[in-house]
Amino acid sequence: MSILLKLLGNVYNNKFGLPPIPPPNTFAGKNVLITGATSGLGLAAATHYVNLGAASVIITARTQAKGLSAKETIEAQTNTKGKDIVQVRELDMSTFAGAKAFADKVRQEVKKIDIVLLNAGIYNTKFVKGNEGYEESIQVNVLSTALLALLLLPWMKEVGGGAAHLTFVTSGNHRDVQINTPKWPRENVIGYFSKEENWPTNPEMYAVSKLLEQYAVNEIAKLGIGKDGKPDVIVNPLCPGMVKSELARHLKTNIIKSTAIDLIMTVLMKTTEGGARSVLYATLTTPEEHGKYITHYQSDEDYKLAVQHNVRSPEGQKMQERVWKEVVTILEENVSEVKRIGHPL
Repeated sequence: MSILLKLLGNVYNNKFGLPPIPPPNTFAGKNVLITGATSGLGLAAATHYVNLGAASVIITARTQAKGLSAKETIEAQTNTKGKDIVQVRELDMSTFAGAKAFADKVRQEVKKIDIVLLNAGIYNTKFVKGNEGYEESIQVNVLSTALLALLLLPWMKEVGGGAAHLTFVTSGNHRDVQINTPKWPRENVIGYFSKEENWPTNPEMYAVSKLLEQYAVNEIAKLGIGKDGKPDVIVNPLCPGMVKSELARHLKTNIIKSTAIDLIMTVLMKTTEGGARSVLYATLTTPEEHGKYITHYQSDEDYKLAVQHNVRSPEGQKMQERVWKEVVTILEENVSEVKRIGHPL
């Protein structure tokens, strides 16, 4: 009964327990970069940042046309047309070269950054092998996301002007992945899930990709620590909760599924504007909160209990170390610069 009550409490808090919008000018003068900001949560977050005084907000898109359309939407909603606060950059997360080219361009052109929000991600309904040979959600949600973080982190330390924020939009679904079962591979985890015969259901695969991402983020957080033991860059994973976003658009394969999904979203999920409020607070964390998993629908204690089996336990820590080694090895093989970036192995 207590478990059911906690679950119902989480559902209620997700939809109705929204944090307030921060005070005006909270982000005055700040320079923000958001990946995946042409729709949904990223678009809503970008709009909030502009409304709250950000000096510049760089949004990414797969095509320039989509980016410019999002820019127009944000400017219309914030009455900032002609002020050139919103800037558009193309980003292809499906390839290592695409992520590297984006990182190179940003590091060359952007002179100061305060917040990097890695929000881009995908949710597939069937097995898709990506352009680099890995299962597509692993490529985008894990490998390319980790690559961007590793390439941008040293640069953020140089131009952040104090402790900048590197924030990852993750998912609470990672709590449910069972690693202590015969079905979970003991080694070559990324290779295992990149084979079609090992692909689970689409919700399970999304959760797997988010657990692997969580492992990577936990390790990347270690890189944010400076020689004095304090964070040079404040790193946080964030789960905004269940949000009515475009992430589930691929699930609407027929009229029945589309109707059912729309009903579930209406009843259980918060708006993207509401979800974006959690994003804002995750980019306002203090140095003492470095590495902390941020969510507003579950207490810290309950979260720690929920991931005891797959993250916090000795088995979870060993799996995190193993997966991180796989991630770094893959990235080093494809982007030589990763070899020059200090990383805990």
